[in-house]
Amino acid sequence: MTLTVADLFARKDAEAARKRAEAEAAAETARAERAAYTEKVMSYKLTEEDEARAMSKIAKAFENGEREVMLAHFPSSLCEDSGRRINNQLEGWQETLPGAFRDVHRWWETKLQPGGFGFAARVITYPGGMPGEVGIFITWPQTLDR
Repeated sequence: MTLTVADLFARKDAEAARKRAEAEAAAETARAERAAYTEKVMSYKLTEEDEARAMSKIAKAFENGEREVMLAHFPSSLCEDSGRRINNQLEGWQETLPGAFRDVHRWWETKLQPGGFGFAARVITYPGGMPGEVGIFITWPQTLDR
């Protein structure tokens, strides 16, 4: 067996090409997963089962002495403005909520707000200093004002 510098460079180039192909495949898979998730968020309709699960989660958090519960979270990139209005609590932030999460806000307005619950959306992660994930929270007061 002979070994040449050309062989070593060829192996090195082949390994670099393999790593590039793996990285490109992983990036494409991630893009496809993001696109599928975005489509699901934009087309999903809340069900009675979703509402029942949320109410159960709210009741359990209340019983555990919490003052809020996070029902869901999603990438801020799904918001019309990438979460800027939510992050700064600017007027109209509710209208930037994407698809199903806007439906959660409407559900809160009609079913939970009349019962004294609050609604909050806030950025919960800041990768690289930029808004990352947005959490959707249902809140309630510490005491009942009578």
